[in-house]
Amino acid sequence: MNSFMKDSWACVKLILCLFLVLGNIEWTRGKDSDECHKRLENVGNRKCQKSCDSDGDCRGRNLCRCDGECGMSCVNPHLTCHPSPTIGHGTVKINPYNKFLAYAEYKCNEGYTLVGMSNRICQGDRTWKGSAPRCEQNHVVIDKSQQCGSPPEFENAVHNAPRHTTRFKLGSNLTYTCINGYTKQKSSIDSAWCVRGPRWVGPYITCTTSGCSTPPDILNGHVELLSQNRVGGMVRYVCKEGYFLVGPANRTCRRDGSWDKTEPSCERVVCGPPPVVEHAEHDGPKDQFRFMTSTQLIYTCRHGYFREGSQRAICKGPNGRWVGPNMSCRARDCGQPGDINNGRHDDGYRFTYPTKVTYYCNEGFELRGGHYRECMANGEWSGDLPQCEPIHCDELGPPLHGTRIGSRTAYGSVIRFVCNEGYKVVGSDERTCQSDRKWSGQMAECKQINCGIPGPLWNGYLDGHRTTVGAVYFFRCDLRTKFHGPAFSAQCLENGQWSFPIPQCLGQCQVPSIYNGTISGAKDGVFVDHGTVVEPECFNGLVVNDSRPVTCNNGTWSIIPRCVPAPCNFSPPQIANGHRVFFSLAHGAKARYFCFAGYTLEKKVQYLKCEFGKWVGGRPICKEQYCPHPGKLKSGKILKIGVKGVFPFSPYITTIRHGERLIYECDRDHRLKGPRGAACVNGKWSPHDHPKCLRSRHPVFNKLWRPFEENHRHPQYY
Repeated sequence: MNSFMKDSWACVKLILCLFLVLGNIEWTRGKDSDECHKRLENVGNRKCQKSCDSDGDCRGRNLCRCDGECGMSCVNPHLTCHPSPTIGHGTVKINPYNKFLAYAEYKCNEGYTLVGMSNRICQGDRTWKGSAPRCEQNHVVIDKSQQCGSPPEFENAVHNAPRHTTRFKLGSNLTYTCINGYTKQKSSIDSAWCVRGPRWVGPYITCTTSGCSTPPDILNGHVELLSQNRVGGMVRYVCKEGYFLVGPANRTCRRDGSWDKTEPSCERVVCGPPPVVEHAEHDGPKDQFRFMTSTQLIYTCRHGYFREGSQRAICKGPNGRWVGPNMSCRARDCGQPGDINNGRHDDGYRFTYPTKVTYYCNEGFELRGGHYRECMANGEWSGDLPQCEPIHCDELGPPLHGTRIGSRTAYGSVIRFVCNEGYKVVGSDERTCQSDRKWSGQMAECKQINCGIPGPLWNGYLDGHRTTVGAVYFFRCDLRTKFHGPAFSAQCLENGQWSFPIPQCLGQCQVPSIYNGTISGAKDGVFVDHGTVVEPECFNGLVVNDSRPVTCNNGTWSIIPRCVPAPCNFSPPQIANGHRVFFSLAHGAKARYFCFAGYTLEKKVQYLKCEFGKWVGGRPICKEQYCPHPGKLKSGKILKIGVKGVFPFSPYITTIRHGERLIYECDRDHRLKGPRGAACVNGKWSPHDHPKCLRSRHPVFNKLWRPFEENHRHPQYY
């Protein structure tokens, strides 16, 4: 009994592994079988789809497929089950993806045992069959005093234990992998356990050369081998005539012995989205974009449109092509919407469903009724035709002390206001009713006419009291003034203005007395009227200080005449080789004279002065200055720079003008010490230093060659 218990755990492990392998084989057989159970009466909590015998019993993208306990049902073969299965302390492998009839294979991690179904299938109601299993931890008591020897060896496979290890404790687990270039078969068990005995249980692994098994043919299609079933080899899926491929056309063999991507399927040839007819809809599902051949669709015009032509569309041909419909949907015409007086509607010539027409009134009118009308689906206009009625302003009453002319208040009406005698309109005497329901202008009032005081009368005064209509004012001037105006009185008129403007009382001027002069035709101290012109005269050669006429202007003379010395009538004289500077010709003004370069004023006469009309002070003269002869240069010569070149400075040259230049040159074997040349500036040489010619000496230099007889002498000569 004890011996049996010792080996029980190992047997359980082995049986579980065999169960997983056999379970996968049995499920695969059931999947590929053409037999399908009849629908059971009690299928638990799952939901069965529509029962069917063939694909023709299903609509849309649904096809007739076996759905387990539900039997043959209309199922979308591309549906997916969510959520994806998971398991704690284990892994789940799903093939292919979460697609219909995909199976999920559950495996537990080392030290855990699977409790429940090891495989679950994606059903037609988008749920996974059965309940999810779980992984429970093993609780077998292991006697660690026993040890296993070296683990078993398998061809083309290695385990993950350290090399040269020969003893392993009970419960040790090793994982085997295939060496490079070989692939583990799917049915292999890659784990080994050290169990009581002690002995090793597992692995059962087969490593074959790298390659994949030939994939099975797909329904309504077949597989073509493009190369050998080795890593990198490819297969191609081809569908029968009348079917199209859904999924990848080519698959490649991977290193783990599986084919990449997912297995495709062959679906019946279908038409794409049906034709679009403007303002029309078909009777097919709106979210369906593929239709099987022979599918017929009927098109119907939308509300407000009527059909012209054939309304049927059929999916035909081996390539899935729609034939028809040959129709159009025309909008219903409501005709003219109607015109309104004193208004208009939107421009246009086509008034079909669902056109909207908006009405507008002319300025000064307002709309009564709806602002717009719509062309309805029955070919009639909505609502009633609106009307444009004139706008009215509030009624205006007559002003106090006045009368209103006119009583209409409609848009464009004009009201006028007239005041009683002695009153005038303040504001607008005419107002018009505007489109904003307001009267133009300002409110009219009748105020008593008042001309006001005529104004200030300088050098006089006003004689009068009232300023209303009919009042009279008299104009009075003061003594020694002259009246100047159109009338001696003025009356207040109905327009609020005086009949005559206010006059002027212009003052008289007293004839002035002039020192060293007199006024011709008038006596000193006598008063003369405004505008009188007098002529002053001067004695002893004096002249009047201003040439403008002396005029009496409202009690004031335009100028005060004085007798002053006469100014000079002409400018100071010009001089040769110089210029003058002066600012005035008045008595006492001065003019200063300057000479050009190379000239100087003779007798130092620099200024002339204007006295009693003449320039006095002498006659300025600018005299030219010459430089002295430069003499001779010992052991050298002096050259003069002329217009056409340079020539020796001869002794007879005595006229040396300003700006002329000379050059100093020394004889051969002499050098110049001092300036190289000089220029005549205002009668003096610049620079004024006289150079010298000094004897020069050549520097010592080496011989180019040396005679034999001088080999013992000094190597230099002079």
